[in-house]
Amino acid sequence: MKAPIFYYHSVGGPPPQTLALPQFQQHLEAIRSNAYRTVTVAELLEAGRDLPPRCVALAFDDGLLDNYTQVFPLLLQYGMRATFYVVPGYDQVTRWVSPRTGRWSDVPAPGFTIPFENMGTAHRRELARHGMEIGSHSLTHRMLTRVSGEELIREVRDSKDVIEQELGTSVKTFCYPRGRFAPVVLRAVREAGYLGACSTLPGYYRAGLPRYVLPRFLVEDPDYFRAVLLSKAFRPRALLRLARRRLLARDSFVRWGP
Repeated sequence: MKAPIFYYHSVGGPPPQTLALPQFQQHLEAIRSNAYRTVTVAELLEAGRDLPPRCVALAFDDGLLDNYTQVFPLLLQYGMRATFYVVPGYDQVTRWVSPRTGRWSDVPAPGFTIPFENMGTAHRRELARHGMEIGSHSLTHRMLTRVSGEELIREVRDSKDVIEQELGTSVKTFCYPRGRFAPVVLRAVREAGYLGACSTLPGYYRAGLPRYVLPRFLVEDPDYFRAVLLSKAFRPRALLRLARRRLLARDSFVRWGP
């Protein structure tokens, strides 16, 4: 049995680096109309080969505040659950986006004029209270392939400890910042006690896959979202239709990067 894990960053925030809320709602409608059930990433791993059919996981990276203010109410409205990968060391940090390049900065910089605030402890507790999984996206969103061994342990283990102390429950899964990982990073995540970790590699989850390099889909286009949901992500017809729409719109509806 296989299941897609869809991942998002900003939803309902200021463009260009956000998914418009109506588009996201179309994703939820597709899940509901096709009788799929949302599960958390941890539940996928815990189910193993006993995973029931028609399961899908939704994951939200970076712990941005709009995930709480925009996404969370819709999930409650649709009776769905998700996994939120948060950065507890960023509670007081405002991230910035350049409207010209779409790039992110963790500090104010020339040309970076669109602010994005982050969730805090109270937001994470409220999400968890309603059955959402809270996972770690590291302590301060460092690129883990470029830090020292001591810093790597701090980013992986301390983030887990901080969130567990906040929530009073275990943090089961991890998500690599910017999708970057290496053998030493995988080993640190495994030794920290996580059940598994998410990458940005496209593909379906299947029991038996390496659980510390879980594949996911980053999809915005509602029609292609439906194709991925129905296990048609790599069929030529679905890809051709998506390519045609992208050419007509002259926009990028699908981004495979972090």
